[in-house]
Amino acid sequence: METRKRPFTIPVLAWTLRAVIMGCVVGPAIALLTYLVALASNIRAANPLVLWAIPIGALVTTLLYQKIGPYLKEGSSQVIDMINQGILDIAHPTSIGYKQDHSAHQQRISSKMIPLLLVNTFITHLVGASGGKEGVGVQIGASIGSIMGRIEERVLNSPKPIHQKGIWLISGAGAAFGALFNAPIAGTLFGMQFSNPKVNRTDALLPCLVASFTACIVSQAMNMKTLVPVKATSFALDLKTIAMLLILSLIMGLASRLFCHLIHLTKAFFTKMTPNPYKKAVLASTMLLLASLIINGISGSSAYNGLSIDLILEAEYGTTSALAPLYKLILTALTIGSGFVGGEVIPILVIGATTGSLFASFMPIPVSALSMFGAIGMLSGSTKLPLACFVLGLELYGFGNPTALFLVCSASFIFSGRLSIYERQIIPDGLDASWDV
Repeated sequence: METRKRPFTIPVLAWTLRAVIMGCVVGPAIALLTYLVALASNIRAANPLVLWAIPIGALVTTLLYQKIGPYLKEGSSQVIDMINQGILDIAHPTSIGYKQDHSAHQQRISSKMIPLLLVNTFITHLVGASGGKEGVGVQIGASIGSIMGRIEERVLNSPKPIHQKGIWLISGAGAAFGALFNAPIAGTLFGMQFSNPKVNRTDALLPCLVASFTACIVSQAMNMKTLVPVKATSFALDLKTIAMLLILSLIMGLASRLFCHLIHLTKAFFTKMTPNPYKKAVLASTMLLLASLIINGISGSSAYNGLSIDLILEAEYGTTSALAPLYKLILTALTIGSGFVGGEVIPILVIGATTGSLFASFMPIPVSALSMFGAIGMLSGSTKLPLACFVLGLELYGFGNPTALFLVCSASFIFSGRLSIYERQIIPDGLDASWDV
C-alpha cells in the first residue's frame, strides 16, 4: 500500500503569529463595515425619502460591478471553490481531477473586492434595501487572508500549496464571522465548515481559533456594536416539550427551504426576464421599492427595510406583527434579486425570530426561547451548519437551554432540504436528494 505524509498538521508557532496578525487586521475591517452600515442606516432614518432612491442604488451597485469587475459579484462562490480545491489537494493530490483543475490553483481573491464591498454595502443600507452585512464581512475576511498569504509568499519567495492558501481563507472568513457577532467559537466553526460541511478542516483549527478570538477582542476594543439579544429564558424539558420543539423544528426547516428556494427562484426569474444587468437591476429594484412602500403603508413602519435588528428584539417580547416574517422574506428576496449586496444571515435571523415568537400562544415555552429557536433553527437549515449555529445560539442567547437548542438546530437542518444560501457549498450526503423541490 502506498503511503505518504499527509499535511494534517501545521507549524504551531508560525500559524499562531499569522493568525494574531490576521485578527488584528480583520477586526478593524469588520468594525469599519459595521460603522458604515450604522451610518447609512442613521442617514436613512433621518431622511425617510431616501427610500425612493432604491432603483438608483441598484443601478449604481450594478454599474460599479460592471466597471470594476463582474466576476467580483461571485466573491463568496470563489472563496468556497478555492477552499474546496485545497480539500481536493489534501485528499487526491495526483488525481486526474486535480490536474484538470490546475488552473483553479492559480486563482486568487482580488484586492479590489474589499473597497467595492464596503461601498456597495453602504449603498444597500443607505437606500433601505433589506440586506445584512455578514456575507460581505466573510468575503472581506477571506480577501484579507488571501492578501496576507500572497504577501508572505512574495516576501519569503516561497509559493504555498493550495490547501495552505485555503487555511488563510478559512481563518479570515472565520475571524470576520466571529467579529460580526462577537462570537469567536461560532466564527471558528463557521470558518472550518462553511465551504464544505462534509469536511471539518481541523488543520485550520488553530489559526482560525486564534484569528477569530483576536478579531473579536480588537473589534470590541474599538467599541463595535454587535447584536445583543435578550437572554433566552430557561425551561424544563419533558417529552411533551420535546414533541413541541420537533414540530417547531419542522416548521423552521421548511421555512429555511422556502427561503433558499425563493432566493434562487428570484435570481433566476429576473435573469430570465432580461440578461441585461442594468435592466434587471431597474426591474427588480422597482418591484422592491413598490413592495417597501406597500409594506410600510400597511404596517406603518419602515422597520422591515435595512437590517431590521429591532424586529429580533421585539420578537423576544412577542410584540411583532404576525405578518412580520412574510414582509421581511419578500423584501429580502427582492433585495437579492436587485443585485444589492450585504448578506442573508441577519435577514434569516429576523425571519426566524419573528416566526418563532408566533408560537408563544400555542406552546408553553417562553417567547424569548421560541424566538431564539426560530432564529437559530432557521439559520441552521439555511446554512447547513448545525454545529456552528448551535454555538452561535449559545454565545448570543446564553446557556439556558443547550439541549433544546441542539435538538432544534439538528432537526431544522434535517428538515431543510438540500439548498443552502451558499450556492457552491457542498451539501452533506445525509440529506435525501428526493426531498428537494
